Amino acid sequence: MNKDHYPSMGPLFDILLGPIKMAVLEAALELKIADILEQATELADIARALDIQTDVAGLGFFLDSMVSMGFVEKCGTQYTNTDFGKCFLCTTSPVYMGGFVKNITAMQYRNLSSIPHIVRNGPPQVAPGQDLTSETKWENAVAHLASYQRAGAARLAADLVESLPEYATATRLLDLGGGPGIMGMEMVRRRPGLSGVLMDLPGIIHLARKEVKKEGLDSRVSFIEGDYNEVDLGEEYDIIWASHNLYYVKNPVAFFRRVKAAMNHSGVFICLHEGLTEERTKPMSVVLSRLSLALEGQDVSFEKGQIAALLGEAGFGRVETRSFSLGMGEGELVVARKNK
Repeated sequence: MNKDHYPSMGPLFDILLGPIKMAVLEAALELKIADILEQATELADIARALDIQTDVAGLGFFLDSMVSMGFVEKCGTQYTNTDFGKCFLCTTSPVYMGGFVKNITAMQYRNLSSIPHIVRNGPPQVAPGQDLTSETKWENAVAHLASYQRAGAARLAADLVESLPEYATATRLLDLGGGPGIMGMEMVRRRPGLSGVLMDLPGIIHLARKEVKKEGLDSRVSFIEGDYNEVDLGEEYDIIWASHNLYYVKNPVAFFRRVKAAMNHSGVFICLHEGLTEERTKPMSVVLSRLSLALEGQDVSFEKGQIAALLGEAGFGRVETRSFSLGMGEGELVVARKNK
């Protein structure tokens, strides 16, 4: 290495900002700043709403940091929410992301301070309720997933399904492991002749029923409760959709044969997951977000082409894949048709 031509230090400085950004976000959520800014905009009024009994300089510095991150706008001594802050940080918003952030950070951050210890001594015991196969864990998370899906993931999923030629004549759709059901409902809503079936664990379906009723789709959406490794998936589906939920399949080839059998003659299976590349080192966003889980023995990420290969083994007639850009990084879209 030429000492006169060292690599750029840019990545180092980007990394150093990460914990600060997270601290600002967590503080903003804890203090409910976005809620306050819907009622008070002057620095002095915001301080009163927070019952600050000391100098407001610290509040000003903190609000300025929120401005720098795009959560808040500033004009003189006035602070107002940006569209981002109003949508995602206000507790009254239908797409409030505070619970989602708390749930995700609990998974992604919990082992980070122990990396040296884990590397030397092996994975820690997974805490009760934190096992990825726990129904209780996902039952607790599903309400926060609803906000995430409603904020854009459902629209993205429905766009993908709507782009299929089969969608124009589809009458029956299965949302496999559908969680709160927001994705499946968006797919059904766009096509009047389409009925949907949401399939997930009983505790999750209990909450999905409430979402379906709230959206007025009771007559067009039905439910299957249970472990998708065991329950009857139904039959004669035109489309089966799955998104980031195939990690718990116990016998993949046998499972996908059951999925294939649940389709009608021209049925299509479409799923969206991460697809790790370069010997499981890319995309960085996926590798890093799954690190804490992997360190405790819960490595669930798929490699690029892995799902497609399993579908081929299961006898699907035609399998296609392509990269797809997600808010959390690159993903892999897999479309498999029952027959050629």
